[in-house]
Amino acid sequence: MTLPLAKTLTRGALATLMLLAVGCSGTTTTTTSENTASPDTATADSQEPVTITLAYPYGDLFTDVHRETIEKFEAENPNIDIALQAPLANYEELAQRTLVGITQRQAPTISFQGINQVRQFVDAGHASDLSEFVAADSRWTDGGLYENMMALGEFDGKQYAIPFAVSTPIMYYNVELLEQAGLDPEKPPQTWPEVIEAAKKVQALGGDVTGMWYDYLITGNWAYQALVYSKGSSMMDDSESNITFGGETGVEAAQLLRSFVDEGVMQDWSREQGIESFVSGKVGFYFSSTSSLANLQEKSNFNLKTALFPTDEGGERRLPTGGNAAVIITDDPAEAKAAYEYAMFAAGPIGNNIMVNGTGYMPMHKEAVDEAFYEANPNYQASIDQIPYIFRWYSFPGENNLKIIDTIKESLQAVVSGKETPEAAITKAADQAQDLVK
Repeated sequence: MTLPLAKTLTRGALATLMLLAVGCSGTTTTTTSENTASPDTATADSQEPVTITLAYPYGDLFTDVHRETIEKFEAENPNIDIALQAPLANYEELAQRTLVGITQRQAPTISFQGINQVRQFVDAGHASDLSEFVAADSRWTDGGLYENMMALGEFDGKQYAIPFAVSTPIMYYNVELLEQAGLDPEKPPQTWPEVIEAAKKVQALGGDVTGMWYDYLITGNWAYQALVYSKGSSMMDDSESNITFGGETGVEAAQLLRSFVDEGVMQDWSREQGIESFVSGKVGFYFSSTSSLANLQEKSNFNLKTALFPTDEGGERRLPTGGNAAVIITDDPAEAKAAYEYAMFAAGPIGNNIMVNGTGYMPMHKEAVDEAFYEANPNYQASIDQIPYIFRWYSFPGENNLKIIDTIKESLQAVVSGKETPEAAITKAADQAQDLVK
């Protein structure tokens, strides 16, 4: 089913559901024969079996995470069955497949959309407004959830998504290569000029060693946004009428990306080549999402460390939040409640503990991990240290967000490959984006 809950239920029936959602997952309720009774007199039968479908991206990161979370959730909620769909390749593909499913009335009940994809479902009226669930749920006020994290699912004062896994861009580095290059791995570079100089020393080791890889092709022009915002700029102006990344700072961000190649410390690789080269011990510095930490540590046979994402020369650090949030799309009351409960369980202590340990994303809940975890796993600390610098991963208004993402990605590939200058590529992408947001 595809219509948002708030558009298909009466206020009384919706309020009834909110009362059912109060408390932790697995809470039992009384039953009644009334289907749409007032919240003062009746509730729906929470013991009736219900099946919901769950869609998600990045199987290498999230398949085991969701399977374990679902197992624990269903043990506490035996009346809810969650059908886990096959993973999609990335956030863009998940968003596109979900939009098609909506037109065919086959959208998943709950989908873990990229933070920068949620807005288009809200703008189009597809995402269920969860505000009344939230208002009746003490988990939102007991102090356990990180408010700045959960606010990533809020639009115009209403909660439309439940954040699950949030990441920031981070620096990974190969301790052995830095030592061989005469660098101090305990004092990694902090600014981009320092990164380039350090990468040159690693590059000078020769052979098949490369100084660095900047994961600019990662989903949704996220890595490019990190460079733009670090220069104090933005993707659009405050009124969201005009594209701004085509201006001086947006071009400078692309020039910085191109300088990695021009300075001889980065290759024109695909994402797969960059990742494989790093885990093979052939790259000094790797810049990508904190989400890859567990996977990189498992695959790397060298001493890997992490550090904060570098700043521009001005020292400003502003980091767009990657990751995903649960969006609920259904007009069935029982499905809506079940989906909400799973989203909250996944964002709670149990689900988030599974997620953090299995990936490297930031926790949504303060009880998901403790200080002992970070003492035993110091590479995860950089993710926490970057929380003060996060802001929402920008999503373009209207129905063409996915098209604009593709346009920017194509321009960045042209910049890195040398097919176009940074000025020409970014100006063209900005002009196309301006046409698409009108």
